[in-house]
Amino acid sequence: MNSRLIATRDGVNLFCVESNPSKSEETILFLHGYPDTHSSWEKQFEFFSKDYRILSYDIRGAGKSSAPIEESGYKMEYLLSDVNRVLEATLAENEKVHLVGHDWGSIILWSYLSKKENLDRVQSFMAVACPHPMIFFKNIIGKMFTLQPEKVIEGFHQLIKSYYILLFQVPFVPEFLWRNFSYELWKLLMSRSGLPSSDPLMNLSREEIHQCTIHNVNLYRQILKKGPPALPRIPLDLPIGLVIPEDDLAITPEVYDETESIARNLKTFRIQANHWVHRERPDWFNQTLKGFLKSVR
Repeated sequence: MNSRLIATRDGVNLFCVESNPSKSEETILFLHGYPDTHSSWEKQFEFFSKDYRILSYDIRGAGKSSAPIEESGYKMEYLLSDVNRVLEATLAENEKVHLVGHDWGSIILWSYLSKKENLDRVQSFMAVACPHPMIFFKNIIGKMFTLQPEKVIEGFHQLIKSYYILLFQVPFVPEFLWRNFSYELWKLLMSRSGLPSSDPLMNLSREEIHQCTIHNVNLYRQILKKGPPALPRIPLDLPIGLVIPEDDLAITPEVYDETESIARNLKTFRIQANHWVHRERPDWFNQTLKGFLKSVR
């Protein structure tokens, strides 16, 4: 994989990796979540680089990408601009791309597709362990205010799982915890995520943990301040895959309800796995994504 820095319009440098051109003219952009970097996709890079050109980058404030000076630099408008900047710098003018996002990577890409002007650049989208952010919000709040006990319990269950989002709103506290209890918090998170002890993600250095946790905690602050991005005005026609890990430590399966209302060409894939399903079950995930991409052609 080759690497380079791509400058954005507000002065942030995005660390981007890309494979050499393959026999195929098709490209996949993999986008990671929180707390993470592009390297979480390493098992997919190896598998798909034989048949596709691979792109990935560290989200602003994560990994080797620089961090905005102000918290406002994590607004969704900048995150979407970053996607376009990477595509403009790496693809031909009329070339389309397959998008694959995990966690926050999916939040960004769902939001990217919700803007009609971006659809011409996209061939397909696979969302991993993350519903559209507005679907997520509507499922929690909507279910909490129904008169159906079962739905109220579903909403309350997700609210409990989302405690960390509220914790991240407190100034300085998340940063203090990550700086001073890096190993303890990281080991706890990774062990709860279902990753095998042999996974390299379990054994990051203190510096590596800081690179994917401290600055980009502002993602959560900005999305609550500005509210979740709107749903697409017209249901999406492009092929969309949705991977739902049934044992996700952060997201309950019920918050994906009604995704079909915004995606006409939706394929859903459920599996008994945890949040980092593409690392916990890489063979299953790679074959699932491979089949999905083939169905798009």
